[in-house]
Amino acid sequence: MFEKFSDQARRAVVLASDAARTHHHDHLGTEHLLTGILAAGNPTGATLTSWGITSPHIDSALDEIPAYPNTDSECAGPPFTPTLRKALVQSLREASLLRHDIIGTEHLLLALLADPTSTGTRILTHLAGISTHEMRDRLQHQLTEDPQHDE
Repeated sequence: MFEKFSDQARRAVVLASDAARTHHHDHLGTEHLLTGILAAGNPTGATLTSWGITSPHIDSALDEIPAYPNTDSECAGPPFTPTLRKALVQSLREASLLRHDIIGTEHLLLALLADPTSTGTRILTHLAGISTHEMRDRLQHQLTEDPQHDE
């Protein structure tokens, strides 16, 4: 699946793994992917910023998650949570629905928003103060205005 990811989407996943390590979490979840999308420095990150989502806000939310040392090899990185794996698969569906060949960070964000129960989405709705439905509508509107959003 990662072969279909744009460079920015791959970078977001790497940055997510870095965030999990930084916060001493034993897993890589949707909350870390949110950090990766924001930190990747792309239009989707700018969208998050326009909603009032900033790195310090997300870091503060991540600090509230209990830290557990990863017992797996440091080289391998923390394992993906089932919810993150589900979001990554959903990102492929989101790209397909928009008739995009490449999965970008915008598809990753749409996939996060598709599951309102995920930790990443709960952080988003708390910080932005708007519903997942509203966020999806805004993001999809941006994508129709700029179809090359993250490629």
